[in-house]
Amino acid sequence: MKPTREGLLSTLFALGISLLAGIIIILVTSNSPYEAITAFFISPLRSSYFLLNIITGAIPLVFTGLAVAVAFGSGNYNLGLEGQVYISAIVGNYVAIKLASLHTLLVLSLVFIFSFLTGGLVAGFSGLMKKVNGTNELISSLLLGNAFVILSDYLVEGPFNDFQSGLAASPRIPENLLFTKIAPPSDLHTGIFFSLITITLVWLLLKHTNVGYYMKLTGSSPKFAFYSGIGIGKLSVFAMFISGGLAGLAGLIDLLGVHGRVVRGFSTGYGWNGIAVALIARNNPLLVLPAALLFSYLNVGAQVASFEADITPEISRIIQALIFFLITMKELRGFLPGRRGKEWV
Repeated sequence: MKPTREGLLSTLFALGISLLAGIIIILVTSNSPYEAITAFFISPLRSSYFLLNIITGAIPLVFTGLAVAVAFGSGNYNLGLEGQVYISAIVGNYVAIKLASLHTLLVLSLVFIFSFLTGGLVAGFSGLMKKVNGTNELISSLLLGNAFVILSDYLVEGPFNDFQSGLAASPRIPENLLFTKIAPPSDLHTGIFFSLITITLVWLLLKHTNVGYYMKLTGSSPKFAFYSGIGIGKLSVFAMFISGGLAGLAGLIDLLGVHGRVVRGFSTGYGWNGIAVALIARNNPLLVLPAALLFSYLNVGAQVASFEADITPEISRIIQALIFFLITMKELRGFLPGRRGKEWV
């Protein structure tokens, strides 16, 4: 049996066990377990509204999942995605408002560029510190990410706050710059096409370019890559930059497609959830979308169960956490010292 097939079967087995564990929790905690199980697992699939919102919820997870896949697959850790999501969204919001008088296509192009650069520079700085003085990028990216979350909260509550709204939120972006809703009243928007394009571009980068091959080799065999003359330090900076840029696009896509402004707490854990998505996808860009859809399905299922059955939001979060802990537990072993290499395809 090929290793990739073994990995797929083991992931499916872990998924089955984790779903069974979730059902057991519902049986123990619910007074109407059948209704609760139906609400959690079946109801999201019965309604077109919920189905479309599952797709919507998967869009930012595609970007953060790709961000993690690029970093982890190259032997780097980017744990600052949450901060990169927030600060990139704020920069994109600011650029959109300041340049709103220009041509729409030009403004959107600049918004994408600046948001990508913002996330890329934040994460790339961790890669640079790793290259220059050996600073652990896991720690530095985590600390920087937390700092930028705090900075983002300060900005939307203070200098960049829309005081007339009465919310902890930034000024609203002009309507002509927002993504078009595909199927109202759901939130599904045209950003889904950007996610599909990005999946293709990342796959092409990792599979069909020299730098992608070097990144894969560095992630699977860093010593071999080093003695082969590959510039591991430069690759770390590049991989972290691309990873941060993709995380930044997650925030921007959600900004333009759903909220229209940066609202404090708008990211419902996109950065952290992206780690689970990438691990389930085994760092394969082509599997990130189904993994993101699975994660979004469970998110929507938890929401539906909380108001259609006697499952409290806390119980729903416990079930979600258990499911993804069991799914990712096996995958995380691959990132222990000496076992960091993972395949993309």
